[in-house]
Amino acid sequence: MSKSYEQLVKRVQKEIGSPGAQSKHCVEIQRRDDESHEDWAQMLADLSTVENVTLTPMDDDAEHIRITWNPEESMA
Repeated sequence: MSKSYEQLVKRVQKEIGSPGAQSKHCVEIQRRDDESHEDWAQMLADLSTVENVTLTPMDDDAEHIRITWNPEESMA
């Protein structure tokens, strides 16, 4: 796993874990100019395998994504 990928994952985890995102069970994220397309695609592929998580592209390039999750379903 590359260092750039690890940094991207940490950034997204921080955004998902923020109090606002946790209370709404959703967050919107965007790829930054300094993040590679390959890392971004890998991170989205990894997230798409998580149960009770939905990824919704907000643009044609899938560089702006809404992540939603259902904590009740994941605890069932």
